[in-house]
Amino acid sequence: MNDHEQIVLCFAAVAQEAAAMSDAVLAGDLDEARFRARLLMARADIAGFADVSRATAYVIAALGPTGHAPRPGYGAGILRVADAIDAARGEAL
Repeated sequence: MNDHEQIVLCFAAVAQEAAAMSDAVLAGDLDEARFRARLLMARADIAGFADVSRATAYVIAALGPTGHAPRPGYGAGILRVADAIDAARGEAL
C-alpha cells in the first residue's frame, strides 16, 4: 500500500467515526456520542488531521462527562467537525 492509499484509508476512518458520532447525537444516545467523539479524536490525531482533532476536542468538552447533560454548543461543535473534515478531504484526496 502506498502513502496516498494510507492517507485515503485514514480519512475514511475519520469520516466514518464522525458519522457515527453524529448519528448517536441524533438518536439521543449521548454516551455513545461521547465514546465516538473520543475515538474520532484519536483517529484524527493518528491521521495527522489536527483541525479535526481540535474541533472534536471542543465537542468532547461540550458533551461533558458521561451521565450529565451536555453543555450548550455541542451541536455547533459537531458542525465545526464537519467543516474540518471537509477541509481535510482536500488533503487526503
